[in-house]
This record gives sequence, C-alpha cells and structure tokens, in this order.
Amino acid sequence: MDTQWRQTTRIQHWLHQIFSGRCRFCAARCQHREICPGCLEDLPWITAACRHCGMPLASGADCCARCLSQPPAIDRTVALWAYCDGIDALIRAFKLNADLAAGRLLAELAREALARRGIRCIGPLLPMPLHPKRYRERGFNQSAMIAHWLGPTVMPGQVQRIVNTPSQRGLDAAARQTNLQSAFVLNQPPPRAITLIDDVLTTGASLHALAQTLRRGGTQWVEAIVLARAI
Repeated sequence: MDTQWRQTTRIQHWLHQIFSGRCRFCAARCQHREICPGCLEDLPWITAACRHCGMPLASGADCCARCLSQPPAIDRTVALWAYCDGIDALIRAFKLNADLAAGRLLAELAREALARRGIRCIGPLLPMPLHPKRYRERGFNQSAMIAHWLGPTVMPGQVQRIVNTPSQRGLDAAARQTNLQSAFVLNQPPPRAITLIDDVLTTGASLHALAQTLRRGGTQWVEAIVLARAI
C-alpha cells in the first residue's frame, strides 16, 4: 500500500497572510508560508546519504561503512535536512515550545520534498511513540503530529512505549541503546511493511529499537522518514 502525501490547503495560505506573512529565517515579506524562496533554497538539504541510516555521504555510496558492518533493523531511512542552520531551532521551537506553526511548516516542506523526489511509502505511517508521562508533560506527540500532516494513513496506537526512558540528549549510542531495552511493546500484530516517522535522528537507537520490536511481530519491511539528521 502506497501512502499519498497530503496537499497544502488554500486556507493555510490565507492564514499565513493574515497572521504572519514573513519568513521565519530572515523576516522578509513572503507569500503563502513562513519561508522565502531564498531561505528555502539555503536550507541544509540532504541529497546523498546512506540508505539505511540517512547519514550524508559525500562519496555518493549507497551505504555507509557502519551499516555495512552492522546492518540496522531499518531497510531505508530518508532524512530531509541536517540538524543545523536554522532547522534545529525550528524543530526545537515546535518540540519544546509547542510552536505548532513551526511544525506544520516543516511538515509541509518535507511533504513537498518527498513528492518532488518521487519517494513513496509502501506502508502506513507509525509515529515514534511517547511514554504517557512524557506525553502529559509535553501535551502532544510531535512525531504523531508530523505523521498526521504528512499523510492520511497513520497508525498511532500500533506500538506502546512502556518504559519512560531518561532524556536521550547528550548520550552516546551505547547509552541510548541501554536506555531503550524493552522500551516498546506491540498492541496488535503489525503490518508487513511500515514507515516510521520521527522529528530528529541522532544515533538512530530509538528507531532501531522500534524497528526490532516490529520485526519480532512479523513486519518484513521497515523504513523511516525523519525531518532532520544529526551529523
């Protein structure tokens, strides 16, 4: 099953004109949305990367050395931007300050880039689950909102996060993997193919642990789409 990306509605363009009308990066007047053509072009786009982990590869190779030696549980990862040069600030505003307009802008740009590159999902979208305690503290799951803005076929209740892992910020890959042991449990049998959605990929430990849980349940193809990749 292919997932069709959502389309930007005309009312979203009208709301931009009414409430803002300026670029979030340079404050220039702009139409339709909160980014001007120049700043859009200057975003830290990732165009060549490892197909498994999304790490940018200057060599143009299909797979990085790490994934060749230790194949991850994810078959394909698409990361739209490097986590820098203003994308990091925009994601933090969305995730930590509940700036939903920032999140919607990121999702809209990601959706257009995916469609332009001809990237289609062969399975439904599964946002990275939040533990209930973390959800109560934040008030929303940023990955679930991204998934909703990207496409209509979303399965938010497929997997539950049962371990409230400590913050992953500042931890290396080994510490993150230790944090995530037995963190996820399936609520129902998963589909044969599924697309994971998250905001930022750092070491990939969370996505890897989630993918392993799905594969143990019978999923045969796991791909991931993330807004940004830490490099």
